[in-house]
Amino acid sequence: MIVINCSELSADEELALAGQISDEMSGSVLALVKGKDIVLDALSSEKPELWRVKAVVADFISRRKDGSNYSMDVSGDRIVVHSADPIPALRKTRQNELPPNLRQCPYCAFVTEYEELYTVHVRAHGVGF
Repeated sequence: MIVINCSELSADEELALAGQISDEMSGSVLALVKGKDIVLDALSSEKPELWRVKAVVADFISRRKDGSNYSMDVSGDRIVVHSADPIPALRKTRQNELPPNLRQCPYCAFVTEYEELYTVHVRAHGVGF
């Protein structure tokens, strides 16, 4: 399975790359975002060819505003895309984290700072805690 590591890209760039891969592969592959990776799901019996995926990633990089500062490394079936400036992408990821004194229910959007209330709430979902 071909995996594209996009940990240095922003979420918008990651989605744009996944969309371009799906479009360019003529319906034979669907690119899915999984965390900070893009994984390719074959829609037919034919396996996606690494050289075609590399060409799509290279085309995506060349279309960036400062594309000369982007790069990619290939190791086996894994492609790593390096950003021109990975720091903003890392900041955006951290902005979505809760402060350490808050807990969020893994099943819904409920947030609380109280341990007991959190435990009761999670148990109300029917899950042992």
